[in-house]
Amino acid sequence: MREHPAASIVMAGAPLIMSKTRSNLESESAEDLQGPLLGVWSREALPDWVVRGLRRRPAGSVRIGSPLRAVRDALGAASASAGDLRSFCAEHSQMPILHVGFGNADEEYALASHASVLFTTEPWMRHTGREVQRTIEMPLPGFPHEGSFAQASEFISQGAAPELLHAASVAPSNCGSLLARLQEVSILLVQWLGMPERVSAASTAERLHRSHESQPDASSRLFRLWEGSIAVTCAFTDGRTASLTASNRHWHWRRCALVSGSVGAIFVDDQHMEWRSPTNEVLETPAPSCADGEDSAPSALLSAALTPPLAAGLPPLLLQRVRAVMEAACLSALTGEAESPQAMMEVLSQA
Repeated sequence: MREHPAASIVMAGAPLIMSKTRSNLESESAEDLQGPLLGVWSREALPDWVVRGLRRRPAGSVRIGSPLRAVRDALGAASASAGDLRSFCAEHSQMPILHVGFGNADEEYALASHASVLFTTEPWMRHTGREVQRTIEMPLPGFPHEGSFAQASEFISQGAAPELLHAASVAPSNCGSLLARLQEVSILLVQWLGMPERVSAASTAERLHRSHESQPDASSRLFRLWEGSIAVTCAFTDGRTASLTASNRHWHWRRCALVSGSVGAIFVDDQHMEWRSPTNEVLETPAPSCADGEDSAPSALLSAALTPPLAAGLPPLLLQRVRAVMEAACLSALTGEAESPQAMMEVLSQA
């Protein structure tokens, strides 16, 4: 069986060892009662799915920082933290931090420089400097490390070597941007097949508002405020193919993938995984990772990802490749031409 190009880039599942530093916050005894503290930073109102996910955490274990008082008090006055970014970063140094929404370059740099692990609800489409890359990043709601997608990743890393991938991530607009949905399927692509040679994309997305950025520095920035769907076709030099579908204009939340190759096919979604042989014999069908649909909703996935022990984030190299694929796909959707993720990665590395 040939060696799979993405076999060395699998989602890590080892627990993350957290620092004991807690500047200007509760003592360790209070932390033991409340659970590890989490800092949340947002310049805009928190989406409902984020609020519901944070409410699942132990009382007193969340501190929300924001220039907006209403955001700081979203979970009650006891959850309020600093109103300016510098003070917030000082209070939450070496702690896990959740950044909600898109951020500007200075904000991203400050948070990434102070967080022990950085959770994000929207893709950060920019090249990160060497000193920031040491921070572990985890996109949310993400694919659960202990869920069915992690089970599929384990089988694929053991030699399933897929030759074809169909992946989809669809959700209502209040669950995040089109870029967030595109990032999820791009993670599966790079994890399971590697980075394609060429991508071609088409999009029905409509721009609802004008961007406040007068000089966008990447094609993906134009998609921040768009709603709709994008379809991406990926081609590899060895003949393997993949198709990705992402939408933030769907009536319900659903993420699923089908991979197939010489050893059979694997179907996976947030609730279960099944591996069948080329003759349709069931090879593996682990117990469902979620008891019902509610457990696979964004708020439940966010809560699970923020529950200790925290799993290690995605490797920086994988995220760089994912975002190169996304940039190439967004550019292709705008130009109508096939684009090279490798060329885009070289451009981003020089930014």
